[in-house]
Amino acid sequence: MTTMTRTSPTTASAAAAAPSLPPFTPDRPAAEVDTALRQALAACDRARECAVLWIAEVQRRALYRQFGHASLELYAVHELGFSRNRYWQFKRLADDLDRLPILQEAVARGDLGWTKAQQVARVAGTATQAAWVEKAKATGRRELEREVMAAQAKPRGRGASGAVAPAQLALGAPGLAPAQIEAASPPRPLEADPPTSITLRADSLQLARYEALVERVRKLGAVPRGADRMELVLAALAALVEDAEARRQAKTMTRAGAAGPADPAPRRARPAAPAARIVIQQCPECGHAAAATARGERALAPAQLAAARCDAIVHKGGKRNRATIAPATRAAVLARDRHRCAAPGCGSARFLEVHHVVPREAGGSNRAENLVTLCGRCHRFAHEQARREASGVGDGA
Repeated sequence: MTTMTRTSPTTASAAAAAPSLPPFTPDRPAAEVDTALRQALAACDRARECAVLWIAEVQRRALYRQFGHASLELYAVHELGFSRNRYWQFKRLADDLDRLPILQEAVARGDLGWTKAQQVARVAGTATQAAWVEKAKATGRRELEREVMAAQAKPRGRGASGAVAPAQLALGAPGLAPAQIEAASPPRPLEADPPTSITLRADSLQLARYEALVERVRKLGAVPRGADRMELVLAALAALVEDAEARRQAKTMTRAGAAGPADPAPRRARPAAPAARIVIQQCPECGHAAAATARGERALAPAQLAAARCDAIVHKGGKRNRATIAPATRAAVLARDRHRCAAPGCGSARFLEVHHVVPREAGGSNRAENLVTLCGRCHRFAHEQARREASGVGDGA
């Protein structure tokens, strides 16, 4: 793992101080108008650079959660007034600055402006960032753009055999995002463990196809705002499962139709089953809970467990399985909320769970009026907020 240095807010603020903004006065001589306009544009560039550094800081420390939002995009859109396109422009460069600490330092010091930083980020890697930063300092914008385009046109990563070397896509495992959860007991007490990294290798064409598909699904709104790469992969796998289930049901109906007339009084269709069922084991004595995975038991954070207990099928040894919410009520709530996450600005249709507005332990009921549909990410965030409020934790980092 690459160790990255971080620019302190004090350093970033001092380095990002914008040039003085000239006051507008009409009918000035042409030379003064040109000078004033150049100063104003320079101030705009420095203001953008400073804003990107702060956006990167909010993202790195997940401060958007303390500001009351489940993702950076929801914070940017609802609190900062960003359009979706403006958000992604800032987000891409913030990601690049996080990936390229030398470039981040150059921007924070004022050595590189907004436009040059964007050009460098298109081609620089961990090993080449220093050289590209120096090149950008020594060349003009147009010359740098030509060199970047030339570098992108060169075939990269070819070995002696001429085969394209695979690129790597690192996918950090997110918080629990289940469609439905089954609880069981008891595991041994576990310490909370860090997120698991999953690495996928892609050749050049696969990488290009991946990026094009990601851009397409974002434009179509097929994933929640601010969804990370792991959420995209999970959504794609869930869609494959749903498609396969739909085709299997269609085949079954076709065979039944060929065998004879349809049942004049068909049974009421059951609510659609979740694409995957996650097993969570909880110790009844110490309360520790963990998700069962092929890599062993993975401890859950308190907010994850609280969200799981909201909408789960509970199994206790020697007893029948019990749903925390009656299936008919759950189906009615999902239908009422149009099978979309009801969190403001989200609207995700994937990994939906039912949340108790007033918790059961606080006297909340299982009636539909006390239930709301949330996606897994927003559901966990709601419980994180509730725990923060209950513990009296402020918004300080």
